[in-house]
Amino acid sequence: MPRKGVRICKVEPGSHAENAGLEPGDEILAVNGQDVADELALKFYLAEGLVALDVRRADGREVRVKADLEEGQALGVQTEDFRTRTCNNDCLFCFVKQLPPGVRRLLKVRDDDYRLSFLHGNYITLTNLSESDLDRIIEHSLSPLYVSVHATDPELRARIMGRRKVDDLAGKMRKLISGGIRIHAQIVLMPGLNDGEMLTRTVSDLYSYYPGVDSVAIVPLGLSDHGVVREQLEQVTPSFCRDIVQQAAPWQRRFRLEAGRGFVYLADEFFIQGGMPIPDSSYYDDFAQIEDGVGMVRSFLRDFTSHLGRRHQPGVHLRGTLATGRLFYPFLQKCIVRLNQKLGSHLDVVEVENRFMGKNITVAGLLAGRDFAQSLAGRQLGGFVVIPNETLSRGEGIFLDDMSLSDLELLLGKPVFISGPTMRDFFNLLGKL
Repeated sequence: MPRKGVRICKVEPGSHAENAGLEPGDEILAVNGQDVADELALKFYLAEGLVALDVRRADGREVRVKADLEEGQALGVQTEDFRTRTCNNDCLFCFVKQLPPGVRRLLKVRDDDYRLSFLHGNYITLTNLSESDLDRIIEHSLSPLYVSVHATDPELRARIMGRRKVDDLAGKMRKLISGGIRIHAQIVLMPGLNDGEMLTRTVSDLYSYYPGVDSVAIVPLGLSDHGVVREQLEQVTPSFCRDIVQQAAPWQRRFRLEAGRGFVYLADEFFIQGGMPIPDSSYYDDFAQIEDGVGMVRSFLRDFTSHLGRRHQPGVHLRGTLATGRLFYPFLQKCIVRLNQKLGSHLDVVEVENRFMGKNITVAGLLAGRDFAQSLAGRQLGGFVVIPNETLSRGEGIFLDDMSLSDLELLLGKPVFISGPTMRDFFNLLGKL
């Protein structure tokens, strides 16, 4: 069976790769005798500088070429994306199984790939990792990793994951941590299932790994209007959210005394749905799990106030609409009122209802293009529309429902802009409109 390698799809002009005679279609099989399974392995072994590459040409011939990469220099190739490793679980709340018809193709891929966890912060379960996978993660220092735990009780975790047998979560985590890998853990909290005493046990077990487990994010279960879950699950309620905030408060106080940081952090939704104030920035420490909706609102409010306090050109000419999801709407609305007062602009904020996924899905990142089109139809939008950056896919630039930004512009008859990943991007955008 022929060795697997990494296929080159582009060679940069004037690069070391071009000088070594590499061409698109070539496969890099090994670097200095080390087999190369994917782009991550290639980058790791190329860091040695003086390298000998085993290459398979398009005609099947295998040759060896050499390159002398000085510190920080790149080989100069772009390679094909690796094949994503998929999930072998049947989780109670599986997001993919709750998707409505008509979603974009890539959302249907149930990824559970440690490489995507390292590269993009995707959460993985560790259930599909072999000993060689663990060894490779440690050898290549793929840290930090983001791990969905949900429960440390083996039987309960197996039930949540839909597994017939328990998996050795503790053993895998100990091996990774002893190998220098840092872990950010996630608990999707389901009323009546992994809350209460089970939640206390899970948090305590994870804290025993500190600082190997660097943080724990607790996020509420979300249920769409689609699909059939394996077991009847209870919706998260405002009273449930308030109870969780009260339960977690003494944990944070203890961890701050012992470890100097909060360690366990609640998603913004608990505070908002529970009608409680968003914590100060100090609650979130280094905002390690902001991409999981933990501290996103506080970060926005902090950065908005900071940028609003700087000097800006008068914005009397600014007339447009900002659209966001139900959860964030009241916070954005208050911020834009302040901005209008300071700049003299005329910006409106519209709450967009999630009809595509269901009314219980309130975060902006899960709004579809048609949700924006329906909520904004017939309104006086001004000269433009701004939507949250996270509503579009990272690579393809399309909404959940496979609609593109240009499709939405045609429906609204207005230019539509994304807010950008940072507050600086947002204010720079307003300065250009």
